[in-house]
Amino acid sequence: MKKLTVLFFLCIIPFIANATISEMSFGKWSIKFNDETKQGEFVKEGVTVLKDVKIKFKNGDVLLDASSYNSVKIKQEDIVDEVGKARKFTIEYTGSENSDNPIVYQNFYLYDGQDYFLTDVILQSPDNSIISSNYIAPISTEADNLFLPADVNNRFITVPFDNDGFITYASYPLSCSQTDPESLAIGRVARDSVSMEVSAIFNGETQLGLVIGSVDHDTWKSAVRITGSPLAQGKITNLECFSGVTHHITRDMIDGVLKPHGAVKGQQVKSARMIVHYSGDWRTGLETFGDVCCAIAPKRSWDKPAPYGWSSWGGMGTEISYDGVVSVSDFIKENIQNKGGFGDDGVIFINLDASWDKLDWDELKQFVKHCEANGQMAGAYWSPFCDYAGVEDRAVEGNNGYVYGQALLKVFGKIKWEAGAACMDPTAPATLSRINFFIDKFKDAGIKCLKLDFLSNGSIEADSYRNPKVTTGIQAYNYGMKHLRERAGDDIFIIESISPLFPANYAHARRISCDAWGEMWHTSYMMNSFSFGWWLSRVYCFNDPDHLVMGDRSEAENISRMTTGAVTGYCILGDNLSTKGIAVGSKISQEKAIKFSTVEKVNDVIRLGKSFRPAYGHKLSGRNNSVDLFYLETEDSYYIAHFNYESGDKTGTINFSYMNIDPENIDVSRSYECWTGEGVTLNEKGLEYSSPNNMAKIYRLFKK
Repeated sequence: MKKLTVLFFLCIIPFIANATISEMSFGKWSIKFNDETKQGEFVKEGVTVLKDVKIKFKNGDVLLDASSYNSVKIKQEDIVDEVGKARKFTIEYTGSENSDNPIVYQNFYLYDGQDYFLTDVILQSPDNSIISSNYIAPISTEADNLFLPADVNNRFITVPFDNDGFITYASYPLSCSQTDPESLAIGRVARDSVSMEVSAIFNGETQLGLVIGSVDHDTWKSAVRITGSPLAQGKITNLECFSGVTHHITRDMIDGVLKPHGAVKGQQVKSARMIVHYSGDWRTGLETFGDVCCAIAPKRSWDKPAPYGWSSWGGMGTEISYDGVVSVSDFIKENIQNKGGFGDDGVIFINLDASWDKLDWDELKQFVKHCEANGQMAGAYWSPFCDYAGVEDRAVEGNNGYVYGQALLKVFGKIKWEAGAACMDPTAPATLSRINFFIDKFKDAGIKCLKLDFLSNGSIEADSYRNPKVTTGIQAYNYGMKHLRERAGDDIFIIESISPLFPANYAHARRISCDAWGEMWHTSYMMNSFSFGWWLSRVYCFNDPDHLVMGDRSEAENISRMTTGAVTGYCILGDNLSTKGIAVGSKISQEKAIKFSTVEKVNDVIRLGKSFRPAYGHKLSGRNNSVDLFYLETEDSYYIAHFNYESGDKTGTINFSYMNIDPENIDVSRSYECWTGEGVTLNEKGLEYSSPNNMAKIYRLFKK
């Protein structure tokens, strides 16, 4: 995809007026627009995907839709945008009964040969005065839509705003899914859910699906609201893709009251661009969604190999000491590094997590030099938008004359607290000065990896922000993160820990889930996030599976936890590997860390640095409703990972049909299971497997 910022116009045709049905077509898509109802129909290659689609928006506090306008005009022009060449169609709505209502423009961007188009809405002041809106829905339909087979396997995905509080993704049936005894209506209730930024609506058996969501993340919190059907065929009875969401999962609740989304103001107010992608594979749709987001806001570049290393939080926790962390560096150098393929490509981080500040700055510098002597890079931890004291007259670090009261966000007049910290305004000079102080100190110490935590505290919808041009939480978040990224430069590998899903262009890696240790519950929880968020490797360089902890768990659980590093292409160990200091690690966990991190065939998979994709999205298992089967295709191999989250042993056949694998193209004689090195057995249906309780397997099937 091309990144071009200059638009040019190849042709403009006259306005089309007084038509009953206007058809806007290019490539695979046609938008049929009814001039009288002001509703559209989205058609791809002759298939109606959505019908009776209209615009809804707020002008100030007044909710409107396009039917309140009595005149429309349509024009087209050929353009080049960040995504590529497009034919842009614009519908202009005028003639509202209320002269104070804005002129409305809806743009459709159709790309030749693509399975998707983009659309957005612009509200224009009729007299160049300032207008405001905190809600624009370019896509809204209350019609019954069934673009999938009439089937109980029809599903839709809900995506969380961030990864805090052990929140999960979900794959829900579109058909009736629950009985609500509290309801006045007797019988089954259709599910109504909100998915943040994007959702996929698909058939589990055929993979046919629609992906819809926001591809701009500079101004709005956006969402998709979906209502299913109480009938078995699994249709949609309501679908809305809109900018301007707040919800308890966006962290915008205070004292049980939801703060509305901030209003965007100006002579023009523009929604986020929304993608509509319909194809034979919803997984491809989500990956394409990620690619389009990345074309618009390019990911932070990383031209080095997949990261290996260690993080203090998993086993050492708060018991950090200088002697302890230096001994970890030595332990890894002597026992793990460059053994069995661990870190063979030379990227090994030794990261000090929370409580790193038990070292003073001189000790931190010495630790960095010790790591460098061992062929490693040192990392640290920080929360740029968190004040854990919440004392307003406390001086901000850096002797800059600021106090924390000049940086704290307020909601309904009260300091906003989240995750045990007072939220800081990312636009406040006090916050920016604090960022400068810490980033400069980290750089001076030689830190090469920085884990940023509780970033959602910087995306709060507040009463106001220090920068008066900023009026929404995402605008504020972008403001602060842009400053931080520029201050850090290109030499620091940045990992986002607790953070919003988007925007994604400020970090190299993002932790796919909340905290995960070594027990199978944590593995299955982390794999729930990966099951429906694997595509985030399209907008970040890496999905971070969190610290890989062995601890006192069973060997099967240890193998499963390490396998999460293989399917994400990212390996940071988490056990306490210290041999000195105030909290020496256990010999058992250290031996396990050596054993399970130095298996050469497994490290061959990790070093690919690639995220596997789920084989399906409708077959879920384990307490966290995770997919159990994943795959990755490379030039010479098919890789398959299978997880047994359940209690009890499992045997069976892995069906290749879900993974587009041709069994005739597999060289069985060279293929093997990576943990054991044992050969594989194929039958007429696929790959035979046997997985003990809580065990994961990784298969490498060589192509002929």
